[in-house]
Amino acid sequence: MAGRDDTYRKFGPILLEALCLVLLNHINQLRNEQGMPEITEQDIIDELNNHLAELEQYDWMTDEPF
Repeated sequence: MAGRDDTYRKFGPILLEALCLVLLNHINQLRNEQGMPEITEQDIIDELNNHLAELEQYDWMTDEPF
C-alpha cells in the first residue's frame, strides 16, 4: 500500500487522471445501486473539454496548449 508521501509525489496530469478515474468508479457504483447506466471515461473527457472551453485561462497561463 502506497503512503501519503509516495502518492502526492505523483502530480500533474497523472494525478488528475487518477482522481477522475477514482471519482468515476465511485459515481458508477452509486449509479449501479440506483439502476442507472454507467458513465464512461469518454463521457467524463467530453464533459471536461466542454467546461474547459468555457473557462477563462488564468493570467499565468501562456499560449501553450493545455
